Amino acid sequence: MDIIEKKIPEQKVAYVPHIDSFSKLPEFIEEVADLIKENGLEAVGFPYGSYDNDLEEHAENDQIFEVGMPIKDFYNDGKPAGRMGKLGLKEITEHTVLAGRHFGSHKNFNESIKEMVNYALENHYDIVGPITEIYIPANPDTPIEQTQTEIHLPVIYMGPKRD
Repeated sequence: MDIIEKKIPEQKVAYVPHIDSFSKLPEFIEEVADLIKENGLEAVGFPYGSYDNDLEEHAENDQIFEVGMPIKDFYNDGKPAGRMGKLGLKEITEHTVLAGRHFGSHKNFNESIKEMVNYALENHYDIVGPITEIYIPANPDTPIEQTQTEIHLPVIYMGPKRD
């Protein structure tokens, strides 16, 4: 996997938190998209899942994560909204991530995560936030081996000074 350091600009997101199984991600993504539309918001990016629990330490149906999408804005009657019913709204500040692409099913997804964590540790990065998966849209007939998920690992570089 190619791993790069990447700046993620400030963004607003709409999300729904879950304690459930990752196997339900497609329906959770659809739920967030529907809630965004129902509340008159505009999605401006790909759906994501974000979690900071260890997948191997929690039971399949006991994973803690949020599913969301970047949105253009979240004002309600001219004021920033914090929640619209089930839909949470927040602003994420600019931050640095290590980013890499996982190809194929999520059966061996933990291997990609371990590779990124090892890369971070070996290259003087401190991990400072939850892992986020960006789900890259694919056509329904795309073979599973060709599907892509971009992984973001929030970090701060702590190594020797760079130019």
